[in-house]
Amino acid sequence: MPILRGFTGDIRTMPPDIYVNEMPVPQEESFNMPDFVLGFVGEFDRGPINEYIYCSETPTKRMTEILRPVLGEMSDSGCKGNQLFTHLHMARAKKAVFVRILGAGYATANLILTDSQETPIPTLKISAKYPGEYANIFTAEVIAEKEDTFTLKLYSDLDGYETYKNLTMDKQSKNYAVKVINEKSYHFVLEDLESNAETLEQKKPSATEQTQLSGGSNGATVTATEYIGTFDNGTGKRTGLKLLELAGKQVTDISYIGFSNAVADKALYAFGEKYNNMTYCGTNGLAFGETGEDVIAYRETYDTDFCQMVAGNYKANTGAEISGACLSAIVHAVGNVENSGLAEECTWISGSDELFDFDQLSLLYQNQIACFTLKPSETGQGNLGWRMGNDYTLAVKDVSGEIITDNENRKVNKRRLNSWIENALFFVAAKWQGRAMTTKMKRDAEVRIRTFFDQLKQPVNELDSAKIEDYSIVFDESANNIDVFLQNINVKHFNTAEWVLLNFAGGTNAEIE
Repeated sequence: MPILRGFTGDIRTMPPDIYVNEMPVPQEESFNMPDFVLGFVGEFDRGPINEYIYCSETPTKRMTEILRPVLGEMSDSGCKGNQLFTHLHMARAKKAVFVRILGAGYATANLILTDSQETPIPTLKISAKYPGEYANIFTAEVIAEKEDTFTLKLYSDLDGYETYKNLTMDKQSKNYAVKVINEKSYHFVLEDLESNAETLEQKKPSATEQTQLSGGSNGATVTATEYIGTFDNGTGKRTGLKLLELAGKQVTDISYIGFSNAVADKALYAFGEKYNNMTYCGTNGLAFGETGEDVIAYRETYDTDFCQMVAGNYKANTGAEISGACLSAIVHAVGNVENSGLAEECTWISGSDELFDFDQLSLLYQNQIACFTLKPSETGQGNLGWRMGNDYTLAVKDVSGEIITDNENRKVNKRRLNSWIENALFFVAAKWQGRAMTTKMKRDAEVRIRTFFDQLKQPVNELDSAKIEDYSIVFDESANNIDVFLQNINVKHFNTAEWVLLNFAGGTNAEIE
């Protein structure tokens, strides 16, 4: 009984017999699931306006440490974005994308240095790296050296003094002042103003005592226009939410920082629908009050499965404030995707600008407006902790246009899990895009796709949790393309325990079994 291995020829070329042909077994793949990446648009102490900042925590550096020289330090007061950093740090968020905005008329702090001619003219412009009023306390000092060289001492609030010696205005020199500072400094930028001095010794800046930069401004109060952002057809430069669109396929949970406005909020949920991710908005600056009439009326203007409305503002035990929308985004991004946001206890939160009683919480629940409220803590001992009061999207109708009558179909974790799987499937199936499906490719595709769902149901890594309870897939064997080969995928989510009912009877006549 001959054994063949990997035989693909014509068996009739062999002597008549019984053959066993050992075939290669399709190899399963281990999939790295896409990460949950927060996205925020808002005001920060400093940072670029036309670039988004993607930050990922490393084994040796927390996210706030990495962001410090670019967007500033985490804070318990002042800029809302820097207060947000405190919450991200305490929640141990791992990845996020940030877009900084400023009001109309913003400006960058700077200082003009004049050359060493008898009649001096401007030779160097020292500017803060980013626009805003933060740099008006920065200083610069010029110390003369021999011949054409000089020392530049620059001071910033975060890193103190930067001292650069043996600088020159010679563009061919490795010590050309503009080249050295622009390559090495986190906080300053130099511009050569092209003095007409005949010699390098005359062109170098004259000795200057420590002088503050000036002219930095955050501009006018930011409005919905700045949050939504702009696109310059001439330069291609973007700002605000339009800038975040460049990372639209990376971010999963998005919010404005401490801002809510009818026009801006609708642009936000349109972003979620466009990029298949979850967004979180506020209540248009309205307090809920006793009956919540104004907030409920605002909620009724929405019908989207890609946005959650969150009431209230909350405070960390350090004093740093955060909007309910930002807090909900964080809670969902750091928790397990299969769980409701109710599963996460915000141990660092100590208070709220608006506390809700049972009647108010009932109104919020009935109208799918989220909030955070004090609930029994999982630590026990009679402690209370801050958790979400409910966790639903703003959907009124389903994808078929039917009115949703059951909040089960509005759960945020359902939307997030579906979006997460859908976005991941693009990468799972990308291998066969544009290719004719041979029989072998169909088999490989089936193994790859089933492996993906198998690992969602039973992760390879024991530290990971199962994301789905079960699934089924139907393939069309007659198909020639992956888009029609994969016919139907049904995924059964875990049911999340939003209600816990403990029936209790206590008394002398209680029956004990």
